[in-house]
Amino acid sequence: MADSDMPALAAVGLTKRFGGVMALQDVDLALQRGEVHALIGANGAGKSTLVKLLAGIVYPDAGEIRIAGRPAAIANPRSARNAGIATVHQELSLFPSLSVAENILIGQELRRGGFWVDARAGRRRAAVLLAGLGAEDIDPDAKLGELPLAQAQIVEIAKALSGDPGVLILDEPTSALSITEVERLLALVGRLRAKGTAIVFISHRLGEIERIADRVTILRSGKKVGEFAPNTFSRTRALALMLGESWQAGRVARPPATPAAVAAAAPVLRVQGLSLHRHFVDVDFDLRPGEVVGLAGLEGQGQKDVLFALFGLFRRGVEGRIEIAGRRIHPRRPRQSIDAGMAFIPDDRRSLGGFLGLSVSENIAITVLDQLRRGFLLSPAAETTLVTGLIQRLGIVCPNPAALLGSLSGGNQQKVVAAKWLARPMPVYVFCDPTRGVDAGARAGLFQVIRELVTAGSGVLFYSTDISEFPALCDRVLVFREGRISGTLAGQAVSEQNILDLSFREAQHAAA
Repeated sequence: MADSDMPALAAVGLTKRFGGVMALQDVDLALQRGEVHALIGANGAGKSTLVKLLAGIVYPDAGEIRIAGRPAAIANPRSARNAGIATVHQELSLFPSLSVAENILIGQELRRGGFWVDARAGRRRAAVLLAGLGAEDIDPDAKLGELPLAQAQIVEIAKALSGDPGVLILDEPTSALSITEVERLLALVGRLRAKGTAIVFISHRLGEIERIADRVTILRSGKKVGEFAPNTFSRTRALALMLGESWQAGRVARPPATPAAVAAAAPVLRVQGLSLHRHFVDVDFDLRPGEVVGLAGLEGQGQKDVLFALFGLFRRGVEGRIEIAGRRIHPRRPRQSIDAGMAFIPDDRRSLGGFLGLSVSENIAITVLDQLRRGFLLSPAAETTLVTGLIQRLGIVCPNPAALLGSLSGGNQQKVVAAKWLARPMPVYVFCDPTRGVDAGARAGLFQVIRELVTAGSGVLFYSTDISEFPALCDRVLVFREGRISGTLAGQAVSEQNILDLSFREAQHAAA
């Protein structure tokens, strides 16, 4: 058989064990040229391990990787890149202090005379790559650390494409992108497929899988449990394969109607005339105990910045009135909001949510150290009881509580970040895109936790880049456009269509 008839990449019997944990067992994967092959599975199913093997980050204990039918020794990321494999990881591998152009071309800088770095040519090359992604608005000279997360994700993708790879692995590439940016990315994937690029596409958003994937492979507990041929994908069947017996138990239903007692209760959070120049203006709303209020809209319309302002992440410039449990606050740093009774579960778990170099136990207990003291010392027994209870409650998959947070899958890291705030009951919980990079089963678990919080009398503010989550969870939704609330939806009116409709309307000035 000619090389051109061989799969662009084939994984044959890949197996990887970490200590006593079998992370991947005898997995096969064939990737054809000009094909988008989706890889899906619950957190901890083995997707990240398979990606690391293909990217040369770890080496298999058994099995082999073949490129165009020939065995390839993918011993490190450089050898993977030399073999034509480029990977866009879920967690960005960029340098905040370098420019966009420097990040895109790092390790393959354009040079003059074979020695001097040609910065001008590098900027032009970076601009061409960004334009190919529909991101002409990103300045190649901008510092990476000054970009929002969504634009940084685009830079990461441009970096992967800079070497014109034959195989492109996209690990949750849309998790931080807006609706418009997702459309651009999926269009780009289609163009790369048409050019003959072989693409591994990993996403927890099954709607994206249905739209873009030619074939779909399902992993569960480190094993390949199914594969869908072109035009045969079934969402229900895929979830059943991903989650096994937990599928029916984990399905998400619409919340019941808001009880009259909740609607009549005094607010746990009151926001009046909240403004921040160039971010949002005149934002008014109340949050009552026992309800979930969503902040929706297209990416970058101010809703996420409102949450940041409430938690004190803007040091200056915020105007308006904020009351938590009847107490007025002027948060200029997170400690002030925390002391007033607000917990914050962020989307960027690496820099805002968790301490990757600390253990799961230390991350969970960090918010309640004062409660775990017995005299001047921490009580190991009290810490163990607290931590093991929350691990079981949230279904956190980890070898043991002493495991480092950074060693867990992205979804389990997110659940640990949530757990540390569940250890300390608060009147107000802010969930800022908490299911980013989280599978359907873990998402249902997080939703269940949110419902338990509101049942216990807390109020929850909820933001997500996945518009389908608002109807499944929220009692009310405030839709933002151009920094203002363009409308409010409640009860059965909370739907994806209505949210999109308000997202494109002129903003209203009435209070929510």
